[in-house]
Amino acid sequence: MTDNAFVSARPRLKLAGSQRADMEQALTAFVVNLPLHGCAHGEIHLTNWGVRDGGRDPDFVLDDVQLGDELEIQMGQDNPVTIFKGDITALEERYGDGAPTLVLLVQDKLHKLARSRHSRSFEDQSPDDLVNTIASAAGLQADVNLSSLTTNWHQLNESDLAFLLRIAGRFDIGARLVGNTVRVKPEESDPDPVELSPQDSATQIRLIADLNHQATQTSVNGYNLADDASADFTSGGIEPAPNGRSAKDTLNELGWPGTDTVPQPFARSSSEAEAYAKAHFRRVGKRFISGDIICRGEPTLTAGREIDLQQVSPRLRGIYQVVHCVHRFDNAVGFETHLKVNKGGWQP
Repeated sequence: MTDNAFVSARPRLKLAGSQRADMEQALTAFVVNLPLHGCAHGEIHLTNWGVRDGGRDPDFVLDDVQLGDELEIQMGQDNPVTIFKGDITALEERYGDGAPTLVLLVQDKLHKLARSRHSRSFEDQSPDDLVNTIASAAGLQADVNLSSLTTNWHQLNESDLAFLLRIAGRFDIGARLVGNTVRVKPEESDPDPVELSPQDSATQIRLIADLNHQATQTSVNGYNLADDASADFTSGGIEPAPNGRSAKDTLNELGWPGTDTVPQPFARSSSEAEAYAKAHFRRVGKRFISGDIICRGEPTLTAGREIDLQQVSPRLRGIYQVVHCVHRFDNAVGFETHLKVNKGGWQP
């Protein structure tokens, strides 16, 4: 990280598109969760007591903040970066510990998919078709490259969000909102990974190389009723291959067995068996090295980005993917970013 990447200024808050200096002054803390897979959400704490402009007596100053208002949080003064944009879905008032506090619970617009529940079938469609249909019904765009596999899909008393996440999860692909677009596609290599190190911007790092639950191969055994034939596939590799020695390589060197049979989801064709086996092996294998990092606040970090971790032991250095990002701010500590990261290979 370079010095100009650090942000020490207080956050900017916009309500319904308008900057709110009064809310910025009233802000005492926030936490924003940005997952790789699912709905981004946050909690904002504001002091709801003061003197209004032109007034004399103290009063509740944030009574105009309403459920359904769009809230945007930005960090940085010269070139502010939006770290969250979504709707206020809950209001909470707290009393008894100093001045009255207003707590805003916010979610990105994927929450609208959770409000629509159906029992229905999608016949002879690809997962890409499903995503486009669901996103369009919610007034959202879709950037999707999930799978061209065509079959029948069943949504059984599920919300559209739960259905979308379940189907995308079968292929080990994250579904999240980026701007106003539902992004459901494989993660791409980051052209500009953020450099972190314990000697610079990272204040706490915990990493673990864990062979538990790792496998040398993954098998899916299903059945194709239409063809009256088995639908089986065994996967033993990650595409693209991880840098360094993988968990599979390490298990083979140790002579430890590691065959994993996946019972769910049940494959109804050879194409499904291949897709599910590859997805499960990738899902597990890319978590061979995992950990948690706390660093000084970096607003450009989000789920799906990559970091270049340096100045740790040589076997654990390298490029990690951010699988969960949490931005935190309070008046005592300032702005921090908490990361969950993983990668599929090491250099022992």
